Amino acid sequence: MEITREKIESLAPNAAAAKNGYELVAKGRFSNLRISSERDLIWGECAGSAENPYFCSADFADENNPVFRCSCPSRQFPCKHALGLLYAYEKNSRDFVLTTIPGDILQKREKTGKRQASKAQETESVKEKTSTTAKINTSAVIKKTDTQLAGIELAGKLLGEIVRTGLSSLDAKMIKTLQGQVKELGNYYINGVQTAFNDLLLELGDVKGEEYTPVIDRINYISALLKKAADCLNRRKDNPEAPPELDSAIEEQTGYVWKLTELMQYGLYEENAELLQLSFNCFDDPARRELVDEGIWFNLKSGRIYKTKNYRPYRAVRYIQADNSFFGVLQLREMFIYPGDRNPRVRWETDAVKRRNVIYADRQKIYEEAAGNYQEMIKSVKQMIKNPLMDKNPVVLIKVNKSFMNGENLVAEDLHGNKLTLRDLPGYDVAPAVNLQAFLPARPEKTALAVMIHNDVQTGLLYARPLSLITPEKIIRLLY
Repeated sequence: MEITREKIESLAPNAAAAKNGYELVAKGRFSNLRISSERDLIWGECAGSAENPYFCSADFADENNPVFRCSCPSRQFPCKHALGLLYAYEKNSRDFVLTTIPGDILQKREKTGKRQASKAQETESVKEKTSTTAKINTSAVIKKTDTQLAGIELAGKLLGEIVRTGLSSLDAKMIKTLQGQVKELGNYYINGVQTAFNDLLLELGDVKGEEYTPVIDRINYISALLKKAADCLNRRKDNPEAPPELDSAIEEQTGYVWKLTELMQYGLYEENAELLQLSFNCFDDPARRELVDEGIWFNLKSGRIYKTKNYRPYRAVRYIQADNSFFGVLQLREMFIYPGDRNPRVRWETDAVKRRNVIYADRQKIYEEAAGNYQEMIKSVKQMIKNPLMDKNPVVLIKVNKSFMNGENLVAEDLHGNKLTLRDLPGYDVAPAVNLQAFLPARPEKTALAVMIHNDVQTGLLYARPLSLITPEKIIRLLY
């Protein structure tokens, strides 16, 4: 059982919980600290606000999926008392006395084992379920589709009203009225459409100097989204038993909730995958009213780049564990891939995960998959982002033959002399391009960059935001 400060912070639901747990140790709140003979379970008592101390434990019978228990009423998981227990062990493991495991914990372990066995059996049966087509309740599908189409029609009228009024005529009062109308779209199972309108209203609120280019770009996106959604929903209404669309994320944007059995049925999964995280970032999405934890991952088997997204709604952010950076290689029994474009979203079950350290061959694999010709890469990206529904900020890997400063901008050059400007995105506190200037050599050797492409709709300039630098010796994370 290895407990480090980094590991404790990764287990905490948020930074405040970790801080509070650490302070409990600093204040000497823990007593009767114990550890099992197998050294995979620690427990103890923590003085809290109640008359009696809280009993908390951390069970590492499954090293990759520890179980935390506490008698406190907190809804956070793990709570600050369990985190404090880990900090106490990390501070001085010799304070924990070797003791027989209490009977109640043994009983809970047995129940946990049964649940895990049942879940494993259920997971194994997923493949069997995919061989048979589930019966579809066509009347329910048609009823929901009619509701969604009514929502799309309402959204179309709303967009038409905005265009007819004229962007420069939309004052604060009208925007407030629009916000109320957009809120109504939440009743029609078209979450993606509602989010797109919220983004539009936010762009309208940020307009300065009559510069409406980003707003017009957002309007074009919504127009394309409504057309695509209407086509998709009408096809479903005509044939409720037809398979969903797999070439884009349009199904999710119109309220479809994917089941793991469906993803497997349509071949959207991979067995024994190995993922290496290239970048990690937490950001606020006011249109969705959520905090988003986004990881960028490299698939060591296929060479593809994926994204993971953990959504934490404002109203429940205290109770949802935040994702964190990961610096090893994740070994996944099964990885499920959502329909999307160049960097589709993926997920996995936490109890089907192992970990290993990054080795030289992993970094070499990343370099081999990186694009050596920027012109070809840019042509491919431009072709993709012509579709207004595609991701406007795809992540790609590029080989770097040379780097130099051009005015205030750092420029990467490939073996063919093609150049790519490396810049920071506006509106972000972190400046990875500026940081990269400090240590990217002018003549790098076998060096690759993971970059996020950005097309500035106002200037027409296509540039790249660096995310990480990959050399034969190490991976330097610029966003982590």
